[in-house]
Amino acid sequence: MHNSATTKTYAKRMLRYNMYYNDAAFFTKAWQLCDGKFSKVKMLSLDRLISSFKSPYEIRQASKKLAIRFLKVVDGFGAVRRCKSYFEAIQTGEAGGHYPIAFAMYAHSQGISYEDALSAFYYNTLNGIVTNCAKLVPISQMDGQQILFDLQGLIQELVNSQADMDEDMLGNCCVAQDMRCMQHEKLYTRIYIS
Repeated sequence: MHNSATTKTYAKRMLRYNMYYNDAAFFTKAWQLCDGKFSKVKMLSLDRLISSFKSPYEIRQASKKLAIRFLKVVDGFGAVRRCKSYFEAIQTGEAGGHYPIAFAMYAHSQGISYEDALSAFYYNTLNGIVTNCAKLVPISQMDGQQILFDLQGLIQELVNSQADMDEDMLGNCCVAQDMRCMQHEKLYTRIYIS
């Protein structure tokens, strides 16, 4: 990436070819668990499945840290039993801890529609990508805002098809991205945590 156009292409590809088959799909699986009679055993099984798909250590750790932060914040808004149970499982090591599960469980408990919650989940990811690119590429804040605006249609398209995603594609990865993340773990100096 070296400018706004290549940053936008990167962001589109990350949403379409990585997020769609991974965190957004995991979000959907967690949402489905909440739609039925919630089972801690099934939630822990999904947590282990997600851990197995997140090969780079830093990516697993980032998911855990985001989950813990999110669960601590929303606990202050009022206890949600399944969120509290998941947080305790993470704290005791029974669960690895993953942001898609935490976000889906809380959004579901608040009566937010699946489509709105998943749209927010995608947008939050896109915002993180754009924020990191603004620092690293670099791109201007205005270019970043334009990318966020331009990709709203893609988010809607992905949300509309997410529930129909081919189950066999769950966890499909971007090998080059995973390799870069693994290489990042061994760097002597890092610019910032993203």
